[in-house]
Amino acid sequence: MNNRTKELITAALVFVAAILLALNTTRYFGRIDMTETKEFTISNTTKDYIKTIPEQVNLTYFISDKIRNISPAAGQIEDLLFEYAANSRGHISTTSLDPSKTINEAYAKKMGITAQQVEIYDRNELAYSTVFSGILIQYLDKTVAIPFILDPSNLEYELSSKIQKLVENTTTKIGLLSGSNLNTVDYYYSYLQETLKRSGEVIVLNRGEQVDPEITVLYVLGNKDFTEDDMHYIDEYIMNGGKAVFALDGVEVDMADNLKAAKLENNPALEMLKKWGITINNDMVLDKYCKKITMKGSLPMNYPMWLSINSKFVNRDNPITAGFASLDMMWASSIELNPVPGLSYQELFTSTTESWILSDYLTGNPYEAFTTQNLVQESKGSHPLAYAVTGQFPSAFSGKVSKDTKIIVAGDADFLSNLIEYTESPANLMFAENLLQWLDNDRFMNIKTRSVRDIRLNKITDLSSKVRAILAVYLVNIFIIPAGIIIYGIVRYIRRKRKDA
Repeated sequence: MNNRTKELITAALVFVAAILLALNTTRYFGRIDMTETKEFTISNTTKDYIKTIPEQVNLTYFISDKIRNISPAAGQIEDLLFEYAANSRGHISTTSLDPSKTINEAYAKKMGITAQQVEIYDRNELAYSTVFSGILIQYLDKTVAIPFILDPSNLEYELSSKIQKLVENTTTKIGLLSGSNLNTVDYYYSYLQETLKRSGEVIVLNRGEQVDPEITVLYVLGNKDFTEDDMHYIDEYIMNGGKAVFALDGVEVDMADNLKAAKLENNPALEMLKKWGITINNDMVLDKYCKKITMKGSLPMNYPMWLSINSKFVNRDNPITAGFASLDMMWASSIELNPVPGLSYQELFTSTTESWILSDYLTGNPYEAFTTQNLVQESKGSHPLAYAVTGQFPSAFSGKVSKDTKIIVAGDADFLSNLIEYTESPANLMFAENLLQWLDNDRFMNIKTRSVRDIRLNKITDLSSKVRAILAVYLVNIFIIPAGIIIYGIVRYIRRKRKDA
């Protein structure tokens, strides 16, 4: 056998091996995820679950080619879908389609996939184009859609939880109840409402009506105008094993009246919580580590009434805050415990040790904020702001005792409101989702926040650390990098001179 023949046989064998390898990549799949939190690799929790699915799940990714050309997100989403298929032992299949190139555009819209307009530069000209980037999940005769997605960082959680609900035929019902005549759900909590729609059916409740026991989790938002009759309905819901988030104020701040602050004394909602060993005080917690506020005719200034929760003061043992990224509180009140037998209490987070409390002299005026430190030195220190409570709750109005259940209590009705747009606190909405998942015993909660990190320089709350970080940036960019370039040039010049000599 001559060398030419050997070369042809070797080339043919390599070609056949490459084809066989390509065919097997759908069964034996692997890649290296270099991200710090492995956000583009599905977790073991998902892998274990999708292997147990009894029937075939079909994932159809409706993606416009125009998106592929302007965003890497489409490729990342397809890679993640392929991982689902590769790790499912044949229980999941995935397909990608461009609706505009097939007869499937009308079908995609009918199944809940929505189109959006995006800016596209074509031959240096700005144009708007309608594109698709949504996922349809099908199981037997049931379907559910992720209407539009271009951020794959939280896609695994959305996919896994939606697949689980399809397979197990379960529905999450989320009730939203406002305790304020002015701050209604549609007006003041619309961002929260839209966010929670990703996790289930959202139902806006009215005060003075019975709470449907079929509601999975109830959000009680604010408490200024609650009556004792309203509390009877909520108490009955808890007695039936209902789960709830109580975001309530101890102090009401009127944004329409120059931030005037007033205590909500003898409030029915606060009185009911006291029966369960939880007291939201009629005070206001201020903290040196805070957000900024811009008043009319002034530059942004530190506003200690808007607290930035420091990661050092967060309970990492609770799944709600285990993946903590950031959280802001607005005009929060401190919480005290008077434990009740049969209930367990877990502190979620506190203010920092540089915080203090206003209880007698209340003000929301930013110009007066820091001067109040001298008036209340004895209250300086960290103060609890939120608790998770589990167990059997005694009724606030009868001798009944609830089934085993759990609630969340936070001393602030504004941190889940539309105010987060002004304070630039989008992570608060993710925290609201975490509350839902913990209360709903979500098995995929451990993957919910693993890709979330807050790496902004202005989120370094320790002042000395912030100064060191800023100095390091200046040092590297102004001195070290230019010096390195100069030294490199001098060395090259010397070497060239020696070579010429």
